[in-house]
Amino acid sequence: MDSVLDLCLLGLSHRTAPVAVREQYAVKPEDLASCLRDLAADESVKEVCVFSTCNRTEVLVRPKPGRDPLEAVKRRVFRNLPEEYLYEFQGVHAIIHLFRVASGLDSLVVGESEVLAQVRRGFETARETGTSGEILQALFTHSTLVGKRVRNETEIGQGTLSVARVGVDIARHVYGGFERCRALVVGAGETGLLVARNFASHGMAEIDFANRSRERAEEAAREFSGKPYGLDELRAAIPRANIVVACIDGSGGLIDITAFDQRVLAHRDRPMLVVDLSVPRAVVPDVAKLKNLLLYDLDDLEPVVEQNLERRHEASQKTADILTAELHKFLALRTYASFSPAITELRRRFEHVREEVLDQVSGETADPKSVQIAHELSKRLLDVALAQMKDGARRARSEESLDREYQRFLENL
Repeated sequence: MDSVLDLCLLGLSHRTAPVAVREQYAVKPEDLASCLRDLAADESVKEVCVFSTCNRTEVLVRPKPGRDPLEAVKRRVFRNLPEEYLYEFQGVHAIIHLFRVASGLDSLVVGESEVLAQVRRGFETARETGTSGEILQALFTHSTLVGKRVRNETEIGQGTLSVARVGVDIARHVYGGFERCRALVVGAGETGLLVARNFASHGMAEIDFANRSRERAEEAAREFSGKPYGLDELRAAIPRANIVVACIDGSGGLIDITAFDQRVLAHRDRPMLVVDLSVPRAVVPDVAKLKNLLLYDLDDLEPVVEQNLERRHEASQKTADILTAELHKFLALRTYASFSPAITELRRRFEHVREEVLDQVSGETADPKSVQIAHELSKRLLDVALAQMKDGARRARSEESLDREYQRFLENL
């Protein structure tokens, strides 16, 4: 069998580390390619992919034979990070973890809709950078299929939540309705637009946008009847809003106390709400000290997320059969793929023996019908042999044993 079972994954997430730690090890989108190249340059690494989102940074590695890449990953990505914040998965458990991530089962909010696209972007960057090969590309293809199947065949795909949605739920808790509210969304990317759509669906009429690219802010603001701003105009934009939601990558400390007019805050009839969905945090924590202002970051969303624990458990149970079946299928496919050299040689031997027998029986006088029969017979015999090899690949690991492996994985989370 090929080295799919040599795969290892090292990472940290909302399950193991607070946002103050996660933000220190987040890889900015513009730095991802150089991070991958740096990892791939290590003599222990054959293939590598990095996933870095608001709630996780993970490195998936296919090592070179006989080499251990984990120390290199720690040194290059997780330098000085205490071991208590890290998790490590090997072989089958690394594949199970990735399937669960792609399915939204390992998200802060179960079934989070953005995570599958984030996994896809991680793999695509690795492919474009040239740090992924046959094994990681096969795993990417299959993890995407697993994520889609879980969403299509279980209730996870019905009314799925996201971090963006939870942020809006907090705003609803504070303000009730949004009819007299104006929001400022800092960041006009995927999460920012999700936030805006959730606000609009609950009655908010005007939503302003601030973004690095003013053109992108203008496009988003037109859709939601708001005003566009550049990031250098936040001091003008923030006082207009009742609710500020920051969801912008790579802008740690963008919004500090000086961005708020404390005299305006003091005269508000309701507190200003600031929700920071960014990693690293775009809002400096000291902002929480301002009077008449409420600040929430990703760690503060946990109490809201706790309400979904029962649903998380139920979803995990119902998806176990799907993940086990897909794990069995993936491992069988990889086992069969490892037979490729043997299959090539088997085809060559069948053809050689067929021609040898034809020469011995008929020599140069073989009639077309005899040749046709010989070719058909060798083809059918080869099909029987290949079917036996495929069956052997399927039997290499039973679904029952993989189900036990999956349950052990869950018990150790």
